[in-house]
Amino acid sequence: MMAKATRHVLMAMLPALMVGAAPAAPAALPAGLAVFDKQCVACHQAGGSGMAGLAPALAGALAPLLGTDDGRRYVAQVLIHGLSGRIVSQGHVFMGAMPSQSALSDAELADVTNYLARDLNGAKASMFSADDFVRARSAKLTHKDLREMRERVLK
Repeated sequence: MMAKATRHVLMAMLPALMVGAAPAAPAALPAGLAVFDKQCVACHQAGGSGMAGLAPALAGALAPLLGTDDGRRYVAQVLIHGLSGRIVSQGHVFMGAMPSQSALSDAELADVTNYLARDLNGAKASMFSADDFVRARSAKLTHKDLREMRERVLK
């Protein structure tokens, strides 16, 4: 009799126990990391470590560019227009193409560049706003202009 009563109590409690045992919902990713994981990670790899021969590391490599207005403008232009040809980064040579990310919204572009700046390059604060990408879109640079801009900001 006692066993039957215990079984009934346990059966009555089972739905409540199951609710409590449900797996926790995954925490939402910060906006910039979510964009990076969706758009950039295939080439630049998790944590922005890069992929030998294909895509340069972004972690730590962008800090010098992010320290100047011209460097930040250059980063915004690369995201809007893409970049192809020979790229030297941290002593490594890459031949390939960074596709334009202009299909992303200005807010998404600001989120991902702020993720790159803060989380992968140690910036203390957000450096990009959606307005930076509005201006980058309106600049209408040619590939040659962008390559020349790269040479200037990397000197």
